[in-house]
Amino acid sequence: MITELVAKIGPIQITSTCGGRHARHSQHYLGRAIDFRPLATSSRKAAAAARSLANVGGVGTYSNGLVHADVGEREAYWHGYKRSRYASASKRGRYARLARNGG
Repeated sequence: MITELVAKIGPIQITSTCGGRHARHSQHYLGRAIDFRPLATSSRKAAAAARSLANVGGVGTYSNGLVHADVGEREAYWHGYKRSRYASASKRGRYARLARNGG
């Protein structure tokens, strides 16, 4: 995956592989994910290129410019904060409460 990605977007700086702190069942812990900073393009373009690869399962971008790509079986895409799963869940809850309460 990394070789194909670099061929499409140019050099990247890998910032995280299987070490560090990640979500509980993260593909990082299985050696199937990387977080990286694209050096020759924007994170948005890098994420689009990663999504176009046949063997990529999950792609996410973070507000700090990093991109996540994994070769897990489940396709998942996100944009947001480092804890995007929790942030998006809380935003949905807030919007749902506002809709129920009329405002």
